[in-house]
Amino acid sequence: MIWALLILLGIPLWFIVGILTAIWWSRRSFKQQPGVFEIAIRAENATKWPRQIGYGRLVRDVLVLNRGVALLRTEMHGVDMVSEFEIGDGPKKPVGAVGRLVALDDGSRREVAVAPNDVALLDAVGAANAE
Repeated sequence: MIWALLILLGIPLWFIVGILTAIWWSRRSFKQQPGVFEIAIRAENATKWPRQIGYGRLVRDVLVLNRGVALLRTEMHGVDMVSEFEIGDGPKKPVGAVGRLVALDDGSRREVAVAPNDVALLDAVGAANAE
């Protein structure tokens, strides 16, 4: 629908296809970088998980989150503590998600859902900060 409106406004179809291809390529190459994992994150005690997942990576004890269509919205959060969290009825993605409660350096706490094979990354940060 929006694409038809853009064409009516005079934007060439090849330009629209080019932009969509660039976004697809950018997302694909970003997700293939080492250390990048799918993450669903919400405020502590929130009732709903976000519909769209983000992608995270850990740089020492900093959680870098990328969100949005082109993964350009970036947030950086220092991680103070990581503890287990019973996820209950978790998000649809990541599949088979494991829950963790993450205390950030700004004093806030977030509930995080990650794939079982990526939870070791978060746990390692929590263990390093506990020492």
